[in-house]
Amino acid sequence: MVWGLFPADPLSGDDKYYIFAKGTYKIGRKGCDIIIDKDKGVSRVHAELVIDEMISLDSQQKKSSKDPFKVRIRDDWSKYGTFINRNFGTEEKVSEYPNKETILNDGDLVSLGNGNATYRFCYVPLVFLVCRSETSQVYDHLQDIVSSIGACITHKWNTECTHVLVNQLMPFSEEFIDAIVAKKPFVLINWVEVIAEKSVLTEIPSCSSYLPTLTLDGALVKVSDSDSRQKCLEGYTLLLESAAKYKFGDRLQLLLEAGGAEILLVDVFGLNRQDILIHLY
Repeated sequence: MVWGLFPADPLSGDDKYYIFAKGTYKIGRKGCDIIIDKDKGVSRVHAELVIDEMISLDSQQKKSSKDPFKVRIRDDWSKYGTFINRNFGTEEKVSEYPNKETILNDGDLVSLGNGNATYRFCYVPLVFLVCRSETSQVYDHLQDIVSSIGACITHKWNTECTHVLVNQLMPFSEEFIDAIVAKKPFVLINWVEVIAEKSVLTEIPSCSSYLPTLTLDGALVKVSDSDSRQKCLEGYTLLLESAAKYKFGDRLQLLLEAGGAEILLVDVFGLNRQDILIHLY
């Protein structure tokens, strides 16, 4: 699982932290992996976040598993303490637990120092749609990288997919239409390798330098970012005949509308082509 430590107040201006690797991460005002400096009660080195293993689970596994992960927070030296609120109204002081550490769960609030620095510890879903076309060796390498950052792979589109991972010049798949309509980013596989080289980041790396070019019936199709895709056909009105005449059937309309086009259907108007041209002009 990819883990996040996010300010409880999203308007505070404090950094978000994404954790992509197992390890021990120091939290404090200076020289730490996670810097919290807006509360003077936070010690220079205040606490430690300990992630023993990155576990890749889909949402159903996450819901059904009683203990799918083990992430600990340890406070053995801070002056003003670290407190956990587990969503039932009471705060627990970490240093009062055995070994001065406790397990963190998805949704727990972590307060440090005088209480002006409160963060929510949470699961950050990264679900990659991969249309498998690689050799087993290449695919196994990708699976290892994805698992190492706590993300997971699916081979079938669903609404929980967050990104589409593709190779350069991969053939355009009909399944990609659903991802485009849902405004999901398309990225080259080496984007994941960039993430895997990091342990803690204040944002998920931009996809802009990893946009792919796909192929469709021999033509090259450059896939842009989701914001640009929504505007690429703005101002255009397109006439569509029966869905059976098109490569992607009735899904072609969804694809064109996702690009901002206005669609007129010949069958709905009950007109022939010449009548439609007169209607438009």
